[in-house]
Amino acid sequence: MPRVNIGRSQEDAYPRRVLRRCGIVPFSRKFRCGVRALCQLQRGGISGAWVSLGPLPLPSDASGIGLQDYNWVSGRATTVAIDPNDPTGNTVYAGGAYGGVWKSPNAGNLSPSPVAVNWTPLTDNQATLAIGAVAVQKHLANPNPANSVILAGTGETDSSGDSYYGLGILRSADGGQSWVLIPQDSTGAHSFSGLGFSQISFNTGNPNLAIAAVESAIEGIVEDLENPVTTNRGLYCSADAGLTWQAAT
Repeated sequence: MPRVNIGRSQEDAYPRRVLRRCGIVPFSRKFRCGVRALCQLQRGGISGAWVSLGPLPLPSDASGIGLQDYNWVSGRATTVAIDPNDPTGNTVYAGGAYGGVWKSPNAGNLSPSPVAVNWTPLTDNQATLAIGAVAVQKHLANPNPANSVILAGTGETDSSGDSYYGLGILRSADGGQSWVLIPQDSTGAHSFSGLGFSQISFNTGNPNLAIAAVESAIEGIVEDLENPVTTNRGLYCSADAGLTWQAAT
């Protein structure tokens, strides 16, 4: 059985020093029970086929002792983009705070009920799942959603205590089937690592022009990954549909 990764747990979402500062004792009973179950699974102590448990609401209490209990919640959706190359308006992309990029082929009029909308994760094998912004380039001629250029800015800038930093811009030229990570500007002087993206937009008149707003991410500050601090924040422009970027501020 492959090794189970338990690094992205609820406890990991709140660094120990942050928990202690808030008066929360790390490694609560619920968390220890969860780790114990995962370790048992890793050792092969639990057998049988996997059964899907979601998508379902999740318990919001990260402390494990009722200190931050907001009842059942879902994860934060940070961005939604409708593919302009689908004339039906049914192809939609969505990004999660730490859920990656998702795609639906029937999120428009094809599905009057939200229950009927189908979503597929596109970036589960990428270096980061923290998503702050998604944009889709409009085709001026022969629009085809299978060939849509998608830019996904990694890193969340919503100032939550667990807003994770990103590693750059994920770019796809085939409707999300494959991705390339762009970690810095064209000069190499400005790294996107440790930051987040609050917005990315394409110019509708000249779709090769794009602009991205880069800001701080709380976890990037907490973990001292934004280096040097504030230098790489600001606006970045691209003249080749997001292949390369230049600092505008």
